[in-house]
Amino acid sequence: MNRENTAQPPTAKRLVLSLLSAPDMHEVSIALLVNWGELFGIDPATLRVTVGRLTRQGLLASTRRGVYHIGPRGQLIAEKARSWVAVEQRVAPWRGQWILVHAGHLGRTNRTALRMRERAFRLNGFVEYVAGLWLRPANLAEPLTGTRTSLLALGLEPAAVMSLASELPGVEDQELFALWPRVDIEAAYRLHLEAMQRSTARLPKLELAEAARETIEVGEAVIRQINADPLLPTPMINAAARQTMIEHMLEYDKLGRETWRRYIAEFAG
Repeated sequence: MNRENTAQPPTAKRLVLSLLSAPDMHEVSIALLVNWGELFGIDPATLRVTVGRLTRQGLLASTRRGVYHIGPRGQLIAEKARSWVAVEQRVAPWRGQWILVHAGHLGRTNRTALRMRERAFRLNGFVEYVAGLWLRPANLAEPLTGTRTSLLALGLEPAAVMSLASELPGVEDQELFALWPRVDIEAAYRLHLEAMQRSTARLPKLELAEAARETIEVGEAVIRQINADPLLPTPMINAAARQTMIEHMLEYDKLGRETWRRYIAEFAG
């Protein structure tokens, strides 16, 4: 089968946490976890080592020998991972304002702090306009304090200065719009939408194991796109295309869950 360019086999950790984080997945045996791994070419020994490590870290828990469920720390990660289903609720109408974060005074010598800072900005849709000045359109439904909290949680230093600007004199909107790769983002929307449509059409023709594997590979690629999306407003991006991709992913997610329910039932039988 020709795999989609965006679809990649998950790591053992990502596979286990992704499947066990599903709302309808309560607990599974190590035998089933090993079987899941084999679907993606993951060696049983590697899978067992991963499960042991995740259990020690509190990401998984075990109430009886050889049976696992999502752990306390894993539940927090699961909730974060599932936040994509309501991502459009984070978006509000844009009134031309910008969120600015001044970080130039924080320095760049601490490479670890710098990487965490820049990652926090990227994951919240910010781009660097000039050295040390990051911005994004103020089209998020959350208050400014909420955006700041999100940035701090991901590694931005508390000393960063955040402000809201209604205009930036001498700077044209189109100059700011160009800071985000609109063409690439919209191409990704189309690519993922087409991948889901093709997969949905061919899943009934596949063996159940192959169908289960494909729903994970295709679905995870779309979720990564959604979670990394800057959530730009309509003047800057085709927001309708983003919404269409997300709507299709909600349906594809249901299809994937049903496929995995049937696959697990077949394994148990």
